[in-house]
Amino acid sequence: MATGKSPVEAATEGLQRHFGHEALRPFQVQAIEAWSQGQDAIVTLSTGAGKSVCFQLPPLIDGRCTLVISPLVSLMQDQVRTLRQRQIPAALFGSGAHDARLSDLAGMYRVAYMCPEFAMSRISELAQLRESICLLAIDEAHCISSWGHEFRPQYKQLGQLRQVLGKPPTMAITATCTAAVREDIRRCLQLINPTEVLGPTNRPNLQLLIRRRTTLEDDLKDTFGLNASRDGIDNTSISSTSSSIVYVPTKARSEEVANWLQSHGVKAAAYHAGLSMQARQERHTAFMLDELQVIVATVAFGMGIDKPSIRRVIHYGGVRSIEHYVQQCGRAGRDGEDAECIAFVRPQDFQETRAHILQDFSRNPDEEYCKRLLALHGELVAFLSDSSQCRRVRLLQHFGDLPGSVPHGQPPRGECILVDGKPCCQWCDVCLLGACKLQQQEGDFTRECQVFLRCVDACGGMTGSTLPCALAAGQNIDRLRAKKLHLHKTFGSGDFRPLAWWKAFVPHLLQAGLLQERPSLLASGRSYAALCLTAAGKAVLQKVSSFKLCPVPHDLAGAGTADALSKVSKAQVEVRSTGLPAKIEASLSAVDCQMQELYRRLSHVRQQWMRRLNIMGEAIISNPILRSLAKIRPASVLAAQHYVPGLPSLMNKDISDLLQALVEEVNKACKEFALPQNVNTQAQKRAGEDLVSPMKKRSEVNPQKPSCRAEEGLLLNIVLTNRGRLSDRLLSLAGLDCTVLVMPLEDSLPPSQTVPFASTLQCNESECPTVEARSDEWLALLEM
Repeated sequence: MATGKSPVEAATEGLQRHFGHEALRPFQVQAIEAWSQGQDAIVTLSTGAGKSVCFQLPPLIDGRCTLVISPLVSLMQDQVRTLRQRQIPAALFGSGAHDARLSDLAGMYRVAYMCPEFAMSRISELAQLRESICLLAIDEAHCISSWGHEFRPQYKQLGQLRQVLGKPPTMAITATCTAAVREDIRRCLQLINPTEVLGPTNRPNLQLLIRRRTTLEDDLKDTFGLNASRDGIDNTSISSTSSSIVYVPTKARSEEVANWLQSHGVKAAAYHAGLSMQARQERHTAFMLDELQVIVATVAFGMGIDKPSIRRVIHYGGVRSIEHYVQQCGRAGRDGEDAECIAFVRPQDFQETRAHILQDFSRNPDEEYCKRLLALHGELVAFLSDSSQCRRVRLLQHFGDLPGSVPHGQPPRGECILVDGKPCCQWCDVCLLGACKLQQQEGDFTRECQVFLRCVDACGGMTGSTLPCALAAGQNIDRLRAKKLHLHKTFGSGDFRPLAWWKAFVPHLLQAGLLQERPSLLASGRSYAALCLTAAGKAVLQKVSSFKLCPVPHDLAGAGTADALSKVSKAQVEVRSTGLPAKIEASLSAVDCQMQELYRRLSHVRQQWMRRLNIMGEAIISNPILRSLAKIRPASVLAAQHYVPGLPSLMNKDISDLLQALVEEVNKACKEFALPQNVNTQAQKRAGEDLVSPMKKRSEVNPQKPSCRAEEGLLLNIVLTNRGRLSDRLLSLAGLDCTVLVMPLEDSLPPSQTVPFASTLQCNESECPTVEARSDEWLALLEM
């Protein structure tokens, strides 16, 4: 741990050096403080919020290793690659890893990834390395809990791993976690009074749209601009050529949709468990390098990708739960830029998904687990079917969050805020249509509720929803006659509502907890979901309580979700090529348009660089960094490093070369458009300073040698991160020779080349007061 610095101060230095961010977010501070005090933590943060930093920074402070358990090999591969680009030693052990030996974990790596199966198979070897591990991180921790949506039995054994490692500080990390799941995680891992780090669940940069699924032609033609010319993949905004993932429920549909897109000129490919490992890896890489625009995937691909600039996620067919929906939508806009999430659904999709859940039950008859999955799916159906209120409301409520409020003024777009008592985000189909602002009417459905509950009771709690619906509506079908239910007093008791209405009513009763579904098996082995009353349902049946809904759902008011969605005007949700709504785009100045064009050019430079070197560099030089480059327009690499937020001070040669190419493109565009450079710097790293003022001409600089350890560390960092641009004068100050110029960037200085001066000079200040001046002097000696 750094001398004289708190863990948070040391972590902030590591964040600036390796990740390019100026300060930790509050929840990251909370997680790192818990670790530094030897406490366990359960970290629940939305995708893209910075969860990984919580467990990647501690080993940089401690000097030992974080052991990360994750179920997703492809995601671990991406994260290891990115960490190495950030100059953090990392490795993947086990499946998919060919060069990492477990014996190298001690001392060689700061972050070590492995899947739970590998970890449990090598538990005795890991036990011998316990002193080398400073933190155990369980990623996708919801997989531990049978209350969760993606329970994996192997995760249940990780409590044993924690024990043999000597109970190191343990961090359980997830993006989708309810209170019940958090409690199950704590119990299964035997965490001791864990700190609960709860960040906001909302992703304000994601536009949420629900549409009725019809045909591929009608649904996807406009989304992917099939009638327009295709100039390549562009992820600078939401457009028809943006990188997209289309989620489908089956392998067959994956192939069907991918083939259809290919036949219409879209660079698309299927991705599912039926493909060979090599084929999946090739398609994964092609998508990451912008050689494929669209991946049509089953969930097998969903959680295993770490591409920040995905601008669109589409659900085409059934989704199992709200957690699945949020996790999969979380693949979009991880760079913080705008992205859209479109769900194309129809009632048959819900039936298909329930059938898949029940098929799993017939193979593995765990009644309690299947009941929870059916309940989770019921909540998703209620979410997708409700087009009367802001889409974000149910998502927030599901994860125990509430809409915010603003005292006055326009609420921020994408934030679910109470406006005149009604939640509104202005960034979903309901709010864009204006339905969230309509006066919400309460509906009393006590009579209908009692009618239907009596029908369920008459069926003995042993049938699905088909018979009670037919019984209420008075449908004289064969299955009713076979059970003589057509003679029951409840037959036709709800004939004041049509059969379709009763079918739409069932999910609301399930959501309200008045009914529950119990997985059951027929003699033939076929599974089905039997409807039965809960205690709350019996109370309504006995007229102890009433049943009201506010607002009245569209599917119960006579207008189904699909009908309401069909009224959404495309002009209301249209996003132009600039990534801005049409009205705003029209008001852009000429300079703004030129900046947007420069942003696109910079994205193209990065894209070509990635393809040429077969390197994925988006995680380091992200879209927000490209946007800042287009705004500030630095005239040199030095100016970019000094003023562009998000650029790490440590870069390997490939990333440094990319930054050089981007600055050259900036200079070229500024000359073409006659744009000023080195602008808008007051809001950047050194507020109020002119960009060129600290960069004095060399003839004006009288540099001095370091006089304390703080200055020594700064000079050494400048030397290590700017090889290829080191002048003789700078090398002389550092006491180094020209061999530094040809050393690989990932190497550290050998003992013969350590900085020889100031080794005994101490600086008691937490921030040396002379470092800033020395920095300007030494940076001015770099070769431009």
